[in-house]
Amino acid sequence: MTEDELDAETAFSLLADETRVAIVRELGAATASPETGIPHLSYAELQARVDIRDSGRFNYHLTKLLGNYVAKESDGYRLRWPGMVLYRTLVAGLLTEEASALDDTSVGTDCHRCGEPIEISLYETLVRVRCRACDATYTDIYLPSHGLTDRGVEDLVPAVHRRSRTILGAMTAGQCPWCARAVSPDVHDGGPLPSHHDTRDLDAYAVYHCTDCTGFQYAPVSQVLCFEPVAIAFYHDRGYDLTAIPAWELGWAVTDRTTDVLERDPWRFSVCVPLDGEELVVELDQRLDVVDSTVRP
Repeated sequence: MTEDELDAETAFSLLADETRVAIVRELGAATASPETGIPHLSYAELQARVDIRDSGRFNYHLTKLLGNYVAKESDGYRLRWPGMVLYRTLVAGLLTEEASALDDTSVGTDCHRCGEPIEISLYETLVRVRCRACDATYTDIYLPSHGLTDRGVEDLVPAVHRRSRTILGAMTAGQCPWCARAVSPDVHDGGPLPSHHDTRDLDAYAVYHCTDCTGFQYAPVSQVLCFEPVAIAFYHDRGYDLTAIPAWELGWAVTDRTTDVLERDPWRFSVCVPLDGEELVVELDQRLDVVDSTVRP
């Protein structure tokens, strides 16, 4: 760490005052425009927005933020990128808000394990797509409380799908969605799933685990095809957008009923994707990369 870099304790301590948080909020609110980019606020304008009349007190707290969160330039003050990340975190309520109340909501698809309805439910701050009857869990993600605000049923289901796809999509692409470190799949041979409330029976499943920030996602081996061009093109050529279809609607993606384990050391899989009377058959290697594919009637 250089002399100009902050340790984590110091970086967090800079925010231990409501005036500094207010400065970040006001600078952030002033930058929320793709047309203006990141505008600057003069000292006087920023002080007025924060509503601190004591110039000495205001200047003391502003100075504390300079360098790491705030930049001082000839045109005035602006947020640096760490400050923008902090501002967006504050706006989203990631650190301070619990998700709003959410009634269990049917997603319009029956459980692939027991045939009962699949529902969206809220567990603490996690949004789950699961079967209440047998506890099969198809999605388990954190969705910021602002992402649930003012959303009716018709908007909630697509929002949960998009959030889930964004997170797992980043993982399958090899990057942690939370800290941007590289991740790779670790294939597990059946047994209890990482989320112990998930009762699905899988012969094998993939875990994407970031050892830096501890973020992880797991999924049936077949679900990685939801992000592979070969499967997306197979759906597209038949008039469907695979990226817009929630995984829990795809029996082949959330179970292993159409997945065959060809080898275990190293791992090799064959996944069959049925659609409109045809089948896409894909072979995956131990890294879950596509090594072969064919379409058959």
